[in-house]
Amino acid sequence: MFEDSLSAFKAITALDILAFLIPFVVAVLVDLLTHKKGEKITMGNALKWSLIWVGCAAAFAGYVWWSFENNPREENFGGMTRMLDGSGAVSLYATGYVLEKALALDNLFAFYLIFKSFGLTLEKNQHYQHRILYWGILGAIVFRVFFLGLGAFIANTSPYVLIAFALIVLWTVRKMWKSSGHAVEIDYTNHWSVNLMRKVTKTNPSIESGHFFSHGVTPLFLCLFCIEICDVVFAFDSMPVIVAVVRDPYLMITSSLWATAGLRSLYFLLVAAQSRLWALDKAIMILLIFVSFKLIASAFGYHLDPAVSVSIVAFILTAGVIMSMAVPDPKVLKE
Repeated sequence: MFEDSLSAFKAITALDILAFLIPFVVAVLVDLLTHKKGEKITMGNALKWSLIWVGCAAAFAGYVWWSFENNPREENFGGMTRMLDGSGAVSLYATGYVLEKALALDNLFAFYLIFKSFGLTLEKNQHYQHRILYWGILGAIVFRVFFLGLGAFIANTSPYVLIAFALIVLWTVRKMWKSSGHAVEIDYTNHWSVNLMRKVTKTNPSIESGHFFSHGVTPLFLCLFCIEICDVVFAFDSMPVIVAVVRDPYLMITSSLWATAGLRSLYFLLVAAQSRLWALDKAIMILLIFVSFKLIASAFGYHLDPAVSVSIVAFILTAGVIMSMAVPDPKVLKE
């Protein structure tokens, strides 16, 4: 049982690790150094860096194809095995990347509400968002490595694990459905994580220093801490979704991390476009329902071809975008 889980990790070579780590770390460092001044991010800058990150992820797909084409790997999932070649690996990698980006949309909007609670959406304070986001996203990378690694390991232990994952995904859909159409803004300055931090350390209510620590913990660090705690929940929610489709731990982790690293730029694009993409959350809910049924089917030995999975994912998300552009938001019409 555990041997099947370990074999998926043993198939990852030192070259696989280096081929991902070197360009990934370089790309993160270049982005950090480029934006080290913490200036306000313009739409043009956010779009440019979003495209750069997409380009990096697409370039890495070339290595994925080469690696799996020259060394096809046995894929174990829910007690079933099959060989994964270059084209199948790229399809799974692309699906994982798109899923991570799609699931991040609601998460990034939650980050916007956190910033708003801390007064960081005000014109004079907006430039602080970049530094908080980047440290937050670096933390998100660590959480995803942990949760996805754990998910890839336990997914192979028993078919019943896949059914449990399916129930978690459906629970996520239920949460999204209950919150849709009810834009309740939470006061994150009184979030339990913030209150906990205030109890264990000295706090300074001023953000004038621009630092996380200045005569105590500043609201900037409290905001970052709140975002990190929320991202633990987001990482846990997204884990079974990625596991359901991607399966291979190397493809799962690399696709998720390339997608996560570009979320800072995506955040600023999302804030500008959130009012126009009203149907996208509905598309994501439909997508999650598809994923939950795919998990249940996998538990009983039925598997979709990777190319079919990525096609369905792309179709559902594209339909959500087209619907948003073609049809006015029903909530706006009611008003």
